[in-house]
Amino acid sequence: MRSIVLIFALLLLSFGAAADDRTELQELHAAVNALNQEQQALFQQFQMLQELRRANDQASYAAQLRPPQAGSEVPNYADGVQAQKDLARQGEDLAQQANQIYAQYKEIGDKKTQLRQRILELTLSR
Repeated sequence: MRSIVLIFALLLLSFGAAADDRTELQELHAAVNALNQEQQALFQQFQMLQELRRANDQASYAAQLRPPQAGSEVPNYADGVQAQKDLARQGEDLAQQANQIYAQYKEIGDKKTQLRQRILELTLSR
């Protein structure tokens, strides 16, 4: 009789643990989905920054290759140098922003890996 009560108590605990596991699984899946959305937004920001960098590089090359127009005033050397420095600084800023976004993207990927590992553990323990 005592063993039946003990077995019944263990069964009740296992059903409670299974319900807790299901709840945790749902929460983990929701967290992974939220991280996916955040990662997608970061990827879009990264793509926009890459496009800005390409446009900046093209502007820099175009400024270097542009010959003086016939009959026009020769541009001031100091202004040209300053414009090139500004373009280079802007390119460096964009590269730094892209690196920061990539680091955030990778950090989210690491978090998702940990959550997926926990999901796998809970799924296999069923």
